Amino acid sequence: MPRHLIAFTGVAILLWSGYEDSDALAVTVLGVLAAVCVTWVLGASSRQHAPPVYGYELLIALLSGALTGALSALATTLLMLFKDLRHGHIFPDFPPEMMLAMLERLPVWALAGASAGLGFGTLRKLAAELRRRRVV
Repeated sequence: MPRHLIAFTGVAILLWSGYEDSDALAVTVLGVLAAVCVTWVLGASSRQHAPPVYGYELLIALLSGALTGALSALATTLLMLFKDLRHGHIFPDFPPEMMLAMLERLPVWALAGASAGLGFGTLRKLAAELRRRRVV
């Protein structure tokens, strides 16, 4: 992953945290971007230290997707908390009930991420097989 996405995510979070905004969509998108960056960095660092494991590509894709989904809910909640603490209003931008509701979505988001990871892994494996056979 290019460092540009990590830098873009950091700048976007910095700019977003200054605005008076209580929209759940913006914080969710930023949480998902942060989770993708963290998962990518963890995966890239583990690939540097371990030899490639052949035959487990789909399992690795499934687990990476589940990790990304779970981290998305957690990162979104932490960003909500960060913004509330940074602004310090009497009435927070994101009330505790909203943050708890986001954490309650963690299992569902992990399952959705696992499904997406399995789908991307399957497409990647299919594309590699087609390239091997020189169909594409």
